[in-house]
Amino acid sequence: MDSHADTFAATTPGPQHPAPGAASVLLSTGSLFHLPLPAIARIAVGAGFAGLDLVMGSAKIAPGQAVNQAHALCPVRVVHAPFRNWSAWGGHMNAWRAAVALAVSLGGGHRGDQRVGQREGHSDGQRGEQGVPCPHITLHPPAGTLQDAIQTRWFARAVDLPRLLDAPPGLGLSLENLPWAYGAGGLFGRDPLAQLLAECQGKNLGLTLDVCHLGVSGRDVLADLSRVPAGLIQHVHFSDAAGFAEHLPPGAGELPLGPFLARLGAGGYAGTVSLELDPAHLPEDEAGQVRELARLRGGMERALSGDAPPEWSGRERSGRAQGMAALG
Repeated sequence: MDSHADTFAATTPGPQHPAPGAASVLLSTGSLFHLPLPAIARIAVGAGFAGLDLVMGSAKIAPGQAVNQAHALCPVRVVHAPFRNWSAWGGHMNAWRAAVALAVSLGGGHRGDQRVGQREGHSDGQRGEQGVPCPHITLHPPAGTLQDAIQTRWFARAVDLPRLLDAPPGLGLSLENLPWAYGAGGLFGRDPLAQLLAECQGKNLGLTLDVCHLGVSGRDVLADLSRVPAGLIQHVHFSDAAGFAEHLPPGAGELPLGPFLARLGAGGYAGTVSLELDPAHLPEDEAGQVRELARLRGGMERALSGDAPPEWSGRERSGRAQGMAALG
C-alpha cells in the first residue's frame, strides 16, 4: 500500500453512514475479487462505502479469520450466495445454506419470536445479541437448463424458501434477476420479470434487482423498475452495460443509470445498492482504486438524491442485446 492510500485510509475513520431513510451504497467484493478480503475492505472504507456485498465465489469464503477481519474493517451488509460450482458445497441447496450460516455468523443472529416480512419496508434484518444486523442474502435462481434440472425441480416446488434453508426469523433473502434470452421461455416464461416477481412473492423472498442484467437482456430498465411492487426490492446491483458487455463503470455503457437511481431514491428506497464492476475497469494500484471508487460512490449518492452526473443519463442502445444474454 503506497503513502497516498495510507493517508487516505488513515483519515477515514470508518464506513460512511447514509442519512436516515436513505439507501446505503456498498462495494461488491467481486469488483476486486483478485485481492484478499481484508484489503478489499480497507479500500472500501477508504473510498467511503457504507459496507460490503460479500460474494461467495469460493468455498474458502466462509466463517473465519479473513472474513472476520474484513467485516471488522467494513461491515458485510449483503452476502451473495454461491452462483456456480455448487458441488464445492455439496450441492445447490447446501451452498445456499452455507450462505445463511455465514450471514448468521457475521450478525451473531439468534432465533427470535417473529419472522420479519421480506416486503414490509426495509428492515435491518435479524439482529444478534450485540445488536448487529445479519447481512441480507442474494440468491441466483436455477437457470432452468437441463444441467440444472434437479435444482430447478426443488426450487419450483419450494414455498417458504427461508424456512427450507434454515434461515432464522428476520434474515432477509432475495432472488436476483439474471440475464434473460430476449423473448425466450425457460424457467421464468415469456415474461421473465413478471414470473420472477411472482416467485419472490410466493416463496417469501425479496428481489435483488440487477440493473446491468436488465440491460444485457435488452430490457427497458426504467419501465421494469416501475413494474416492481413497492417494498419488494431489498437490494440493487449497480453497473452499466453496452450490448453484451456487462459490469461496466457507470457512464461507460448505454443504460440510464442516473435516472434509475433518482427514481429509486425518490420512491423512498432505503435498502442497499452495491457497485458491482469487473476489476479490469479499475486502476491496478490501491491509491488509484480508492480515488476511482470514491468518485463512483459519490456519483451514486448524488444520483439517489436526484442529482445524477450528466454522463450517467444513458445513450441510444446498440441493439446487440436483442438476443441471447450469455453472462450470469
